[in-house]
Amino acid sequence: DEAELIDKNDEEQFMDSAYYLSNYGLPALLANAEAATSEVLKGKQLKDYFNVSTLHDAIIQIMDTLMIMRSPHYWVGYLMPEDYSDRSRATKFDLLMGETRAVLLSAEFANIVDISLGAVVKRVLKDVSISCGENNLMSGIPLARVIPRIAHISDSLIGEDNRFRYIRITRSIPEVEQFFTLLYSSTPV
Repeated sequence: DEAELIDKNDEEQFMDSAYYLSNYGLPALLANAEAATSEVLKGKQLKDYFNVSTLHDAIIQIMDTLMIMRSPHYWVGYLMPEDYSDRSRATKFDLLMGETRAVLLSAEFANIVDISLGAVVKRVLKDVSISCGENNLMSGIPLARVIPRIAHISDSLIGEDNRFRYIRITRSIPEVEQFFTLLYSSTPV
């Protein structure tokens, strides 16, 4: 019976991992994103002009800074805790989490993350450009006027109107579709 595949201990471990994400992973990600943004924008003035190109470069620098904080795969720590389980006494849940960690640490998944983030950045830039007035952002506007637009777009990511918008963009990328098709087709049933 499939219900017997997950025992009470595995269920508790799953709940602990969900707790980890919401109470540690996401707050740590937000704090580190803020630190990365401060680092990249250090020395910039609110009166400095930003155009599409400089804004793109700044966003990429922020992501690069965030992704390499402490180690190249540190970002996986936002999603799941370190694996401290003893493999000789590992539960089915421990084994599943180990397999998940292996996928997240793979070069193939890193490539998918890069492609996906590139597509999302492109869409965010388009949204900011529309919000600022496309001609305004092409010629450049002060950073003081760009920041509120980005904040507004960030807030709208969790609103009902844009729910899962960037996930849909990512999901429609052919390389992403292929990666997950191959991943799921090679998963034992």
